[in-house]
Amino acid sequence: TADIIFTNLEAPFCNQPELKAFNKKYTFQVNPELVNVLKTGNINLVSLANNHIMDYGIDCLKETFQVLDEHQIQYAGAGLHLNEARKATIFNIKGKRIGFLAYSLTFPEEFWATDTSAGTCFPYEEFVFSDIRELNRTCDYVIISCHWGEELRETPKEYQVKLAHQFIDVGADLILGHHPHIVQGIELYKDKLIAYSLGNFIFGSYSENAKVSLLLKVTLNSNEFMNVQILPISVYNKEVEFQPVPLNEEQKGRFFEHLTQLSLELNIFPLGITNEGILKVINKS
Repeated sequence: TADIIFTNLEAPFCNQPELKAFNKKYTFQVNPELVNVLKTGNINLVSLANNHIMDYGIDCLKETFQVLDEHQIQYAGAGLHLNEARKATIFNIKGKRIGFLAYSLTFPEEFWATDTSAGTCFPYEEFVFSDIRELNRTCDYVIISCHWGEELRETPKEYQVKLAHQFIDVGADLILGHHPHIVQGIELYKDKLIAYSLGNFIFGSYSENAKVSLLLKVTLNSNEFMNVQILPISVYNKEVEFQPVPLNEEQKGRFFEHLTQLSLELNIFPLGITNEGILKVINKS
């Protein structure tokens, strides 16, 4: 359990298959009744900034807002125009203010909100750094979700690393990435955590490429350094049938080794992971 349980909502809640889908290979919509899956998992925060939320246009986006509002699930990253898509969601928990922003750097470009059209929030330089600065000024912690990177690639692209560093430089505390479907390395930059890609969670494919992902449990303490626990899960749907399960001890060990390797070139000081999945910095005096 946690105060905030977050996921990326990769499809609109919408029961209108007759609507014309955007012309692309894969288009998604989810029966609104399945919001119960989020409720059962106690998920209370989702990002809508991704490359599928607009698959069926503005009507399905509006229905998604309605379904999430009805079930008290907070969201960010999409709106009926850019100013709305830019808006942060703020939690007040145990006397702390936690601000959340979500951005999509994925195509099609037609899905990016403008001043006059609905869609996702692309992090344009004109506002993104000032938005993060402003949120940092009014909140104790700033969390940013990014839909970015290349599908099935284990390493972040140069622009991901650059942008993540810029976000932290102007006030972000934690960056959660997704889109590649598989896990990418983790970086500690200025003692702030960047998870470049968490991998899949409950995703409608039987891909041979997406077998293991991770949940991140982050404890934000009043001191500067956050406590991070990595919880690896199997998302190989031929075996788990869309119900992710924790890895066994042997699989966990192998996964931690793999993640440590993926994270090596991203960090000045190597990261270690204990058997319990606790993230440690090695050799830092």
